[in-house]
Parts: sequence; structure tokens; C-alpha cells
Amino acid sequence: MRKTITGTGGMLLIQTLKDAGVEYIFTNPGSAETGIFAALSEDGDQRLVVAKHEGLVAAMADGYHRMSGKVGVIIAHVMGGSYQLAGQLFNSQVAGSSLLVIAGDWASELQDYRGLAPFPGLSQAESMRPLMKDARCAYQVIANPAAITVATIRALREATTAPTGPVYLSISAELLHTEGLEAQIGEEAQYRIERPGPARAQTVETIARRLGEAKCPLVMFGDDVWREGAQAEAVRLAEVLEAPVVSTRQIFANFPNRHPLYCGMYPTSQEFEKVTGLKPDLLFLVGCQGVHGSVGEPYVMQIGPNPLLMGRHYPLDVAAQCELRETLHNLSEALTRLHASDRIATWARQRAKVRAYARLLIEREEGVVREHEGDTIVHPALLEAHLAEVMPRNSVMVQESSTARTTLLPFGYQDMAWTRSGGGSLGFGVGAAIGAKIAVGRERPVVLHLGDGALGYSAAGFWTMARYNTAILTIVSNNESYQVVRTNWAKEMPDSKMVRDGKYPGLYLSAPEVDYVALAGSQGVAGESVKTLKELEPALRRGVDQIRQNRPYLIDVAVAREGVGADSTWYQDWKL
Repeated sequence: MRKTITGTGGMLLIQTLKDAGVEYIFTNPGSAETGIFAALSEDGDQRLVVAKHEGLVAAMADGYHRMSGKVGVIIAHVMGGSYQLAGQLFNSQVAGSSLLVIAGDWASELQDYRGLAPFPGLSQAESMRPLMKDARCAYQVIANPAAITVATIRALREATTAPTGPVYLSISAELLHTEGLEAQIGEEAQYRIERPGPARAQTVETIARRLGEAKCPLVMFGDDVWREGAQAEAVRLAEVLEAPVVSTRQIFANFPNRHPLYCGMYPTSQEFEKVTGLKPDLLFLVGCQGVHGSVGEPYVMQIGPNPLLMGRHYPLDVAAQCELRETLHNLSEALTRLHASDRIATWARQRAKVRAYARLLIEREEGVVREHEGDTIVHPALLEAHLAEVMPRNSVMVQESSTARTTLLPFGYQDMAWTRSGGGSLGFGVGAAIGAKIAVGRERPVVLHLGDGALGYSAAGFWTMARYNTAILTIVSNNESYQVVRTNWAKEMPDSKMVRDGKYPGLYLSAPEVDYVALAGSQGVAGESVKTLKELEPALRRGVDQIRQNRPYLIDVAVAREGVGADSTWYQDWKL
């Protein structure tokens, strides 16, 4: 059904978003978008979520999308504000998050240059293409008001169609506030394109036969398993096969990390082969963007809705673009139908030690906990163990710490939800946690676990957290350093003078020490600091109690540094 609407360009835009079901708009406002905000003040149906930096805005929209499945809509400010989104749009691009960025555009054929706008000869939309889901997904509306509604729906459709990702739309600032414009919109029109159906029966049977014939099939479940709600089917498939499950870089907990078949990161280690007596001879990738690094298995199969990164640098023997929930269900049934019961029983006997290896990973981490339970300062393994004990099982954890330990935390199907940035550009955590909390609502706990280095990028987000009362428990793993960078430097150049002397330029983050409790408190979020292990559990329980009472809370935990150069507090001590 179509209807004609009349008003400013901003009104046409807001009505189009409203009819598309957009409930929240994330922004840091600017002057070129006057027409949009004037329309919002008249309509009032959509809720505006304001942050004090565009990076926070993008992360909020991303976190909201990840936990709601809905498009995260951003209003940015011309070119300057759009560029401020860059680091977090990069994360969204890598993660495949469905975002729509809308910005006013001061494009002019007469004016030579205007502040915050592109230089003459450059297009605002063109400048944003490298950060979109692909090069074509940046659009511009300059003169035709009818194009506002058309381009907005097109952008929403692009953002949600596999391969998903961010899409950019710039609209003439003059058009946005001009009165009396007219356009058609599709009232209650659906902008989503139906995703691929299940794999064909012939393909399912081929995969089932190959899996059944393999001596040690490795299964890797990727982020589309989580997005499509296929975690139960993933668990069922693994258990039918009694196959080891591994993971690569991912943004969701797609398979339970405490499941007795979960064997850690890909590729499997020599220790896996030694403990189990098995050498993987097949890799089955399900809903993955691909593998980071080389593939060693002689036979590789891959299925999922997104074909973009299938087989980019490794050969595929079987590949299918398909949905996952029904396909995995059909695959489990095919395995039991095509293979005799004695053959299925053989899989469990052959792979009996897979579960022993998975137990070994847990027991090893528990051993680290026991080793450090007498320490005064909090070892990261002790923080991990206490979080596993205290956090409610229905929590959502947003993580922005590359060195945080997670082996003991129960993530995945029927346990805690978990997400991380994807691209690794710092500044994701605070905004993403706010967006996630808006998506899941008041009753479901959201925990933000991030390092002090990451928090330095996004601490202005506590203001947003307080304004909208998004009751998030923020845990800061504070080791006063960029530990992951130090670890990588030592790995890359172990014989360098820098590593020998323990002098790592730019990585020590104290001197002066940052008071994160006071920083959060100055923006309306209460908190406390933890300096010793005996203070940790009571503080965590107080934090959980605070968010149950619908109040955001921060706990700044001083944690021990680990790895090469952990004792280094050196920095270039010069002063102006």
C-alpha cells in the first residue's frame, strides 16, 4: 500500500523510518540536520539516544543491532561528524552489523568550501564508501524530494541483505528543512528481502555422508549461527557426530564454550592430537566468515547465508548458500538416517578422548585460579572465576579486552550471551553496552568487561548511560598498560633491545593514574575500586545488586599484568 506525504525533507525521512519500524535513533546532533531534528520534535514517536562523540553513537547503534536484530539508525553531522564514526564503522563493517548512517549534506555548486563539508570535487557519500558493507552502499540525495523515501528504504534493504553491514545516506541540508515537499512511501512496506532457504536435500546428504566417513571432522560454528537462532541445532549436530568443535575470531558465542565437545581455537594444537590420538581430516564451517590463517585439513565444506568470504584463500569441496536452522536440523536427521546405528556408535568410541581434551582446557584454567588464589592483587584468572560465579546466567556480556580470560565463563546456548567488537578498533565497549541494554530491556542484565586502555577511548559514554538510566555493570580490568600490544611486540621482535630492556614506548598508561570511579561519578554513574583480591567478590555482588535496582555501576579492578615485560612501568619521562 502506498500513501503520499507532504512536509519538509526531514518529515519525509522520519515518516519513512517510522513506517519501517525504527524505534530508536542514535546521534550526536549537528546544524546541517536541522530539518531532521525539527521533524523529530513534531513527531515524537522515535526515541533519540544522544552521545557526546560519534564513535560512541556508532557503537551504540551496533550494540543495539546485535541484540535486537533491528537496524541501528545513526544521524551524523555532515562530513566532519561522519568521519568521527570511522573507527566504530570499521568494527561494524568487519562484524557485518546492519547500520544506516544518515547525514545532512552541505553540497553546493556555488560555494567554494564550507566547514565540516568535503572539499570541492569530493562527494560526502563517496568519501564514506570504504567503511560501508561494499563500495556501492553510499547514497546521496541532493535535489529530488521523492528520492528521500526511495533512498532510505533502499539503504535499509541493503543493510539487512546478506552480506549485511553499514550503509550511508547523505541528504541535502537544504532539502531537509524545505517546506511543502511531497513523496510517496510504502505504508507498512517491508524493506527486508527473504533470506536463502535451507540447503537442498541432495546437498544435505552429500555433507552428511562426508561427515560420517571422516575419522575426525572438525566443526566450526560462526556468527550466522547466533544471528539465525540456530544454536540448539548446532549443539545437536556436534553431539550426533561426537565431533570436536573449534572457533576462530568471532563476535558472538555461537557454541557453548563450556560444552564438553568445545576444544578451543582453530587450528587444533599438537597437544589435541597427542591427547585424543586423532588428526583432523575434515573441516566443516557453518555460518562463518571464513578462517583467519591457513587451513590444514584435506577436505573442507562450508555452508551459510553469506557467500562473501567462503573459500577466499582455501579450496572448498562442498559449499552452499543457505539458512542454517533448518539445514542443521536436516543434517542431524540425515546423519542418523544414512549411517547405521553401529557406525554412529563407532564415532563416540573413536572420539572418546575429545571430551577428555575439552576437560583438560577447563582444568588447566582452574589450575591457574588455584595457583593465584593466595595473591594480594587480582590475577585475571581470579576475576574470570568470580565473574563466572556471580554473574546471572541470563546476562549479556559486552567485552572489549583482548587479554581478559574467558575459559571459565559460561557463554553460548542456554547461558550468557557474549559479543565483542569484531574489527578491534578501540572505543566499542561503552557504546555497544548501552545499545545492547536498550535492545534487551530493563529485566535482562548487561555486563561490560573492558580494559583501561579501551575505556580511555569511550569514557564520555557514562553520561549517556546515566541520562537514559541504562543499568549496566561496568567491570574495568585495569592493568595500567596496553598489554596485548606489548605481547605482540615481544612476539614479533623477541631479540630487540626494547624487549631485552623491558622498555616499551607508549604502553604504560599510569603516571598519572586515572581515577575511573571519579570519572564515571562525574557523569552520574556510581562505582568503587578494587585493589585486592579479598575486596573482589563483595564488590561484584554489590554491582549485581545495583543493576538489579536499575542503576548503572562501575567497578575498577586493579589486575595483575601477564606475559613478557609484565613488570615494566617504563615510559619516556619528559615534561614541557
